[in-house]
Amino acid sequence: MITRMSGETAIMVAISPLTLVDMALVAWRSLAMVDRLCRLYGLELGYASRLRLFRNVLHNMAFAGASELAADASMDMLSLDLAGRLSARAGQGLATGLLSARLGLRAQRLCRPVPFTLDEQPKIADLRQDLWRQIKRLDKETVPQERDHRQ
Repeated sequence: MITRMSGETAIMVAISPLTLVDMALVAWRSLAMVDRLCRLYGLELGYASRLRLFRNVLHNMAFAGASELAADASMDMLSLDLAGRLSARAGQGLATGLLSARLGLRAQRLCRPVPFTLDEQPKIADLRQDLWRQIKRLDKETVPQERDHRQ
């Protein structure tokens, strides 16, 4: 569930051209993921745990907004072509998806009644590969359509 929801967040951020939309998407998807994880484990987070996770959600929102502004400014300054713009958006989506996945792993650790052993503990590196595959699949579907329009 963490991989799927983080991947969806990454793709939404990669597609969305507006900063405020990115920030709202990140907040909405992150809070939904935390709530679904809590329901999955049948636990209700306490006030301190919710506050800690909400602070992480705010951090993710700020990152999404700042990375969107930085990507837009750099694309304008460097006059990137379509492939460069898509690559920058994919990188931004991947980074936001990784932050979302990290939040999901923290929420999972807080909700899980039995702690993970060192061998079975999920790692962000495993999630990173899945997120990258999802974004590459999106990039492959988008680029041929854009090339067809230019011809």
